[in-house]
Amino acid sequence: MTAPVIRRSHYIAMPDGVRLALDVWLPIEMDGRLPAFLLSTRYWRAFDLVEGDPQYQPAFAMAGHLAARGYALVEVDSRGSGASFGQRACEWSPQERDDLGLVIDWIASRDWSDGRIVATGYSYGGNTAFMAASTGRKALVLTAPQFADFDIYRHNLFPGGVANIFLNDRWAALTAAQDRGDVEGVADQLPGIDKALFRRLVRGPAPVGGEDPARAIAGHAGNFNIGATARSVTFIDDAARLNAGWDTDLVMDSEKLSIHALRPAMEAAGTPIAYWAGWFDAGTAEGALELFNSVDGPMEVFIGPWSHGRRWHQDPFAIGQTPRSLPASENLDDLLSAAACPPTARRLHYYTLGADQWRTTTVWPPDGQQSCRLFLAGDGLLSEVPPVDGGADVHAVRADASTGRQNRWWTQIGCAPVHHPDRAPADALLQTYDSAPLDRAVEITGAPVLHLWMACDRPDAALFAYLEMVDSQGRVALLTEGVLRLMHRRVLPPGEHSFQADPAHGYRACDALPVMPGEVMQVVVRLLPISIRIPAGFRLRLALAGADADTFAPVTGSDGAHFTFHRDDIHASALELPLIGL
Repeated sequence: MTAPVIRRSHYIAMPDGVRLALDVWLPIEMDGRLPAFLLSTRYWRAFDLVEGDPQYQPAFAMAGHLAARGYALVEVDSRGSGASFGQRACEWSPQERDDLGLVIDWIASRDWSDGRIVATGYSYGGNTAFMAASTGRKALVLTAPQFADFDIYRHNLFPGGVANIFLNDRWAALTAAQDRGDVEGVADQLPGIDKALFRRLVRGPAPVGGEDPARAIAGHAGNFNIGATARSVTFIDDAARLNAGWDTDLVMDSEKLSIHALRPAMEAAGTPIAYWAGWFDAGTAEGALELFNSVDGPMEVFIGPWSHGRRWHQDPFAIGQTPRSLPASENLDDLLSAAACPPTARRLHYYTLGADQWRTTTVWPPDGQQSCRLFLAGDGLLSEVPPVDGGADVHAVRADASTGRQNRWWTQIGCAPVHHPDRAPADALLQTYDSAPLDRAVEITGAPVLHLWMACDRPDAALFAYLEMVDSQGRVALLTEGVLRLMHRRVLPPGEHSFQADPAHGYRACDALPVMPGEVMQVVVRLLPISIRIPAGFRLRLALAGADADTFAPVTGSDGAHFTFHRDDIHASALELPLIGL
């Protein structure tokens, strides 16, 4: 059910004179003052439409759904984007956070507002919702982010220290096109849309009143753009040398710009948090678990069978089938439920695939989790028995190995479904190890960890590890994955990290361990978490690679690499699985 709504546009001035563009969506028929949902975006809050039909506005359906339940919707072009003025020296800057505090004050002062505000949004908007929670505004009664970046380096742009060039390049091209008001360029970068219709209907970001946004757009010409940044980063502390020409120390400093950097301010504010993430969306599930374990305060965290944006229900058992689409109303109703009853305690709700059940816990890992090791063995097997004699497997890295273009990383642009066909042909390019058919159903809940003894004949390379399941027909489904650049293999001692799950890697220049070609080294790769019940008769598969060609940048100097995977009584390589009900 939706209600008729009207959109009113405003400019509000910040203390430095920069004007921000925002829209207020209100029910046409109002009975008293209303609470409001706040979204801050850097992707054009609304469109300048040729035909002017509001149903084509991105926020139209959401505004109507909220209005039918007694809420207003406020959407803001963040500083230096859309029709807002100003410039962006970096993403998620302290100035952008301060702006949000003032926008909250403005909303609370309106004659239609009852003074209660909920910050929400997904992806970039999820990050800004977390930023709003750090402003300490009492009018903010709940922050309800979705699919945000708790750690932009480790969970998104550089997982395992390897550059995610798909996301870097596509996001850079999209935001650059938006910052110059280039409708053609925006259409080119958005998958899954009717590009011809978009180009025909959209002229650019929506103006405020009759003011042409061209002057605001002209001021965006000097914006920082992520551009070639991924190709310039080797260590997490490289930000300092990328700052040339900027009057800020924050350009691509993921330690300061990630959500975890806001922890002290969020805890001091005490704003309740309701947060949604997906098992199949980059590293957002890992970020949700780190949020739950490291930030104090009332919160409800939900990790579901979703890709980015909660548009699709992902089912790895439906091999080769298109995932089931989800109605937007399901997500909005969950937001409304959280707004009606903000969290007062701490609970984590997670969906177990295969069992098709939601489960709730107050601790993570959940009670009952135990570890089981499967050891690499001869003939491409995984064995519960540790090796007693020598053995090794040599793998010639295939530069064309790939998880395709509908994987957990590609879903981050345009919220496309994660869609893997049968992985058996792709696995022919990889080194694989299979378990015996399971004699009983097993539940994997948590992050698998690969403990690998290996050698590489190059001075550096990337290692990709995939946990898969093989059904009785031999069809293969990808469940989760991990990646690590070998020079980043040093595991941090306890106490050197305050929020990361063990085992943790530092990715700093001082943590680097050179790779000595041919020398056996221990490599520990933490795969992304998942919760899944796998039936009896299925086999588990560990697949190892040195490339994911469509998503990640190759490591310089790794061309033609050979990996040697050791599996003997001294070098007992194993996959550690977190099981429930072992």
